Amino acid sequence: MSPETILRKEDCEALRTAEELIVWIESVHAQFEATDATRAYARMGKGLVKPFHEEIVPLGDLARHKYLGQPHFCLRPKIGNQNYDAEIINKSSSHEHIKRIEFTSTYRDADFALRLEYLNQHGAVFMSGPVWRDGTKASGGQIHVVPECIDYDNNLNDLTDLIKRRVSIKLGLSYAPNTIIAIVFDDVRHRSTTHLPQLQTYLRDTLSDQIRGKFCGIFILGTSGKTFLEYSETSSV
Repeated sequence: MSPETILRKEDCEALRTAEELIVWIESVHAQFEATDATRAYARMGKGLVKPFHEEIVPLGDLARHKYLGQPHFCLRPKIGNQNYDAEIINKSSSHEHIKRIEFTSTYRDADFALRLEYLNQHGAVFMSGPVWRDGTKASGGQIHVVPECIDYDNNLNDLTDLIKRRVSIKLGLSYAPNTIIAIVFDDVRHRSTTHLPQLQTYLRDTLSDQIRGKFCGIFILGTSGKTFLEYSETSSV
């Protein structure tokens, strides 16, 4: 199987229960890990790999935290330019109730893409410190990564500032009233017992106040798959 055929739009957008979605995501991960070529393809974020990592994998984490053992709930990723990334469908009554989810990532950006490219070339990469490319990729520009020790206090402030910026962009757009915003952050870096409570307080007391009225709910998901927080959801989905 070529790397390009591992992810197909029709497979990504299939309607699945939580259990079915998790099994499918795990099967995709296994296919990406099968060979050097598929691993490199996954790291480079080509084709549907980017929405898979940024939207479908977090949807699978949400499914694991919230919807296991509830077969009347189905989840469906949506690939395209619509103003949401997935649907949660409640089939517990004769009329389907649908919520939409808009994902925003605070860690997958242009710098992250450069680090993945560097990792693919060299087998290891520093995840902190400045990163840049000399010139353009097409002209053969080389990627440079500077190792840097992390000041976790400042790093936490950087995270909240980044969340503010990402959310402010979303607040400037139009969404249907049944839309939930899901914020994905790197909880591996912010896993200390002192910082996670601070982050939770900020999300609960500051961010949720800003978002109320624009979105019907807020999901907070960590990249480790272990962190899940929920605020302000007003209905049963």
